[in-house]
Formats: sequence, structure tokens, C-alpha cells
Amino acid sequence: MIKFFRKIRQKMLTENKFSKYLLYAIGEIILVVIGILIALSINDWNDKKKNAESEFIYYCRILEDFELDRQLIDELNVKADYRIDSSKQILLDLDAGTKNKHYLLNQFILATRSDVYEPRNVTFKDLISSGNLKLINDVTIKNSLIQYYSELDNKQFQLKQNRDEITKKVFELVNTSIEIGAIQEFDYVHRLLGPEILQILSQDDWTKDKKSDYYKKLQLALLFNIAMADREKQHLSAINILMEKPYQLLVKKCENRKK
Repeated sequence: MIKFFRKIRQKMLTENKFSKYLLYAIGEIILVVIGILIALSINDWNDKKKNAESEFIYYCRILEDFELDRQLIDELNVKADYRIDSSKQILLDLDAGTKNKHYLLNQFILATRSDVYEPRNVTFKDLISSGNLKLINDVTIKNSLIQYYSELDNKQFQLKQNRDEITKKVFELVNTSIEIGAIQEFDYVHRLLGPEILQILSQDDWTKDKKSDYYKKLQLALLFNIAMADREKQHLSAINILMEKPYQLLVKKCENRKK
């Protein structure tokens, strides 16, 4: 094609048809410019297509993160209910005097165990760190996600404070046990010391003395655990409420993509 145009130009020049050559040259330039514009348009169209595909991939990946978060919240709620129910039962057993110190202290440790809530926010962090947040063209979804993840940081901080308070109470009870010579009542200490050592340690069961300060400390620790578990459920419920709007928007977006 290039050789063809070159031959035409050479023929016009040799025949001294300068005006026709000039018109031809201008026409050739226009064709080249049109070709460039078409190529740029195609590239732009391809880029927009790729960006649109990446946008919907991000929508559906964040939706998957939300699904996992909702599942995790359900699991943590079940564990919080267990902490509440277990603490109430220990209070009843403590009052009835039917269980020994070893059983009550170890049940308390089990009742205070809680998992850390770690949201699946890797996809959104990737959007921010990579600068790809600009790919999210749906302004409603973009603003909803920014608001959700911003408020989620605050909820995570509150949940961490909640867990730290529980851990503090557990350590206080362990320190109390050391103070009164009851540290051997914990299962891990049982396994560490062995029966021969356990026999020579104090066997005083203060859990049978309702006037004992240590008895009252255990009661208060159990009541505190119930309150903290209920507060955790409230924080988790608040996260679910915050998540609902962006979650529904993403569900709709991804369902439309599949159609």
C-alpha cells in the first residue's frame, strides 16, 4: 500500500502536476489522521471495556468479602451467646455449691474465651492502595463503601477494647488464684505440676464461702463477662446494619452482571 502511494506521488511530480500532488498529499495526511483517530478510538474502547470488567470484578470480590464477614459475625454471635449462657450457669453452680473450685475456675476460663473480629477488607484495601478506586463508577456504591469501611475501623476498635477488658478480668482472677494458693486449680497447671505436687498445695475451697471476697470477685467477673459478651453482640449487630446498604447494592450489581 505504501509503495502504491509512493508511485502515485512520483508520477505526479514527474508530470509536473504539482497542484494535484498537493491535493493528494493533503488527502493522504487526512487519511493518516483518520487512521490514527480510529486506532485511538479502538484503544480507548478496549481500555473502557477492560476497566468495566475490572470494576465488576471488584464489586463481586467485595461482595464475597461481605459474605464471609456476615458468616464470621454469625459465628461470633453464637460464641457470645455461649459465653453468656455459660457464665449464667457458673453463677448458678457457684450459688448452689454443687461444683468444686477446680470445675468452676476452669469453666470460667472457657466462658471468657472470645475470638477477634477480623473483617475481610483486603479487596477494598487493594482498591485504595492501587489507586483503582477510580474504577468504581457507581457513585452510590463508592460512597457507601467508603463510609462503611471508615465506620468499621471504629467498631473494630470498640471490639478490641471489649476483648482487652475481658482479658484483664481473666488475669485478675488468675492473680487472685496465685494470691490465695489456688493457681493449681487450673487445668494447665494440673498438667504441669502433676498429682504429687498438687497433694501438698492448699485445698481450701473458698467457692463454698459466700462471704469470701474471692467468691464475690468470681461472681463479679462472671457478671462482667455477661455484660461484655452482650456488648460484643451489640457491636456486631451494628456492623451488620452498617454493612446492609453496600451489601444490597453489590448483590444487585453482581446479579445484573450475571444476566
